Amino acid sequence: LLPGINDEHGTGAVVNTIASQRGDWGTVHLNAQIALTREQHADYFLDTIIEGPYDWVVRPVSEAFYEQNVGLFRTRSVLIGAIWQVQDNIAVDFGLRGARTNAQTAGEIRAGVTFAFGVTKGPDILSGPFVSTLRGFH
Repeated sequence: LLPGINDEHGTGAVVNTIASQRGDWGTVHLNAQIALTREQHADYFLDTIIEGPYDWVVRPVSEAFYEQNVGLFRTRSVLIGAIWQVQDNIAVDFGLRGARTNAQTAGEIRAGVTFAFGVTKGPDILSGPFVSTLRGFH
């Protein structure tokens, strides 16, 4: 993390990993992050998202996350909602979120639209012979 413009001083670092798995039953996403903030506080974050089957037009979704900025705050949050796959490249989502940060409780109504698009017109490198070779290694 580099210093911000006009308000954020100091430097920090972030390491993040995301893993996803899709099956006939649905999709699960796991996200773990550790950070050293610009204020030199340790921060860690864990998140799990579970979606219903991808081929359903409207699929349920739930999310649970935990974040702790050591010495400053701790947040626990749960979200339930739905994702409507309007087209292959357009999805609309809606959710209700409840959270607790230290002694404060918060509730949110969330809504969003996701547009998916490709950035290249080149060959599909994720399904070529190189990946087939890698699949042989377990």
